[in-house]
Amino acid sequence: MNRPFLIYGLSGLCLGGLILLALSLGVAGFGWGDHHTLLILRAPRVVAALAAGLALGVGGGAQQGLFRNPLADPGLTGVFGGALAGIAVLLTFQSEIAWRQTSVLPLAAFGGALLASVALVILGNNKSPGRLLLTGLGINAFTAAIVIVLATLSPTSRELLTNGAYGDWLGLAAFRFTWLPCTLCVIASLCLFRFGTAWDYLSFGPEVAQTLGINLLRTQRWSILLTALAAAAATCLVGQIAFIGLLAPHLARTLIGPRHRLMLPLAGILGATLLLAADTAGRTLWTSTPLSAAGVMALIGAPLFIWIARQHHV
Repeated sequence: MNRPFLIYGLSGLCLGGLILLALSLGVAGFGWGDHHTLLILRAPRVVAALAAGLALGVGGGAQQGLFRNPLADPGLTGVFGGALAGIAVLLTFQSEIAWRQTSVLPLAAFGGALLASVALVILGNNKSPGRLLLTGLGINAFTAAIVIVLATLSPTSRELLTNGAYGDWLGLAAFRFTWLPCTLCVIASLCLFRFGTAWDYLSFGPEVAQTLGINLLRTQRWSILLTALAAAAATCLVGQIAFIGLLAPHLARTLIGPRHRLMLPLAGILGATLLLAADTAGRTLWTSTPLSAAGVMALIGAPLFIWIARQHHV
């Protein structure tokens, strides 16, 4: 049997089983009998986790391909922090518009994520993985400071922004708020797939990629725009979360190889699986005080990040 077909089939079966489990488990108990619990509480949360995980997995793989850096991840390079800072600015200075017209929240997040992406390219885009990480840490620290200051200035939004900083927005998921970010996650991911060949060529160096007909400026611009959009939409759903965009592409490469056209869709499936599994575990294993998906991923992802960094001699 064709190996990629087998891997995709098994990954899809695992994700399908996890979706059924996530819809069945919760504080309200196990089962499908209560349609209010199923459709109003669990289903929007599951859909939001799937869409955000898809965008995170694909976005992480895209950043790694664009920067030719195995440690790139929107959560670690400051793009998530920029998206949350954009939301914080909107909630602080235009809160009436934000609550009356919720579709502007993804726009504010996109603006913040795009600014963070541009700063990352200007300050940290070279051949050193350590330089990229240090730049991302600096951007994360700066955007976190912006969120803290604005949360202090806007007491009405303080709890919401604090929960967002801890990656704890999935509990607020409702279809009337999440349909647009979910749609943007899917659109950004699908658009990123088409740059797979360009990133394959770019892995041999910019000169080789240009010789093979790749427009480097166009590829870089669209990659930055689309990864910023994916990160912004995911931030609107889950808040700030790290490691999924790092681990999903690494696991996909291990299973299916480095070709982006094959790896990126699998990274999206694995990203959705990781985020949904983390959220389901956090809200069912600690029912009295649920742990956010970001907290679960930090417990798993931090040791793996250290191992990956050591493998690449950072």
